[in-house]
Amino acid sequence: MAVQAKIDGMPQMPDMEPKKRPLGDRSSVLKLIKRWKDFQMSEDSQVRFDKNVDPTKRDMQIKFKETYLGIDKDFLEEMGINSALVKPMSAHGFLPYVIALYNEDKEIMNELTGFIDGMTADPLSGNFAPEVSVVSMETKEEIDICELNVNKTKPLVILSSSISCPLLKVCIFTGGMSNLLEKYKSKAEFVIVYVSEAHPSDGWKLGHKFSCIKQHQTLNDRLQAARLMIEEDEKNFKCLTSDLSDTEKVRVVLDNMDNTFALSFKTGPIRAFALEEGRMSWAGPNIIHLMSNPQELMTDKIETWLRGKFENVNDESS
Repeated sequence: MAVQAKIDGMPQMPDMEPKKRPLGDRSSVLKLIKRWKDFQMSEDSQVRFDKNVDPTKRDMQIKFKETYLGIDKDFLEEMGINSALVKPMSAHGFLPYVIALYNEDKEIMNELTGFIDGMTADPLSGNFAPEVSVVSMETKEEIDICELNVNKTKPLVILSSSISCPLLKVCIFTGGMSNLLEKYKSKAEFVIVYVSEAHPSDGWKLGHKFSCIKQHQTLNDRLQAARLMIEEDEKNFKCLTSDLSDTEKVRVVLDNMDNTFALSFKTGPIRAFALEEGRMSWAGPNIIHLMSNPQELMTDKIETWLRGKFENVNDESS
């Protein structure tokens, strides 16, 4: 019987004999993956994302998931696979199924590099935060992530992502980030760590609305991408800033070109955290958890944690 590793956030497929696997044997899976990547990045798929997914709409994540799974279903049917067999994998189509069966196969996993970010276990909350430095947009100097917590009586809420990540873009373009700031800036401090592009124009593309930036090759590339994000926000909400002293806004810093922050905090394409007194007091959902409930944005998850934290404090003091 097949031995399957437990991958956090993914429904687990039942054990089955290799001959009964709906995706076929190993060589078939390799061919499927290569064809799937071409299918996902075809111009037809890009047009479908552009047509169906609007980052200025609150239901963007729902439409994004529907479009993604629709493309995935069409691919499976083109390959002669009964898509009903992998229906339980509702977050990321057939990819989690492949990972569950072949996660120890280096060749297959290498084929999926860039397509499976974030499908990892949660870091434990309550642990000391990794000693990681981020980069100031204004000076390009490194600063320890915990030093961004100016008022130590407030939690430091960190959102890690990039503007080519649809799940970050909807938080910014619909005002979710701005609303969160206005509600809680007196009780918390907010930072965005800009990491490598989730869906660059020269990588796993998800339509022209999202994949309009090439993957960063230099720190200056990352700096320019972060500036574009701030400029987009400036048109409507004005809640982002590169000024590290301005705790009235959401401060934006950069991950370094070794991607130290993303690797240390296991961020994937998007993740949120809260640090208090050098400890990680909360870790938000990874990409699999978030897309399993696409009606909730990452800013909703952050607000739920903040509301619970401060409502509990008020209850205890009353």
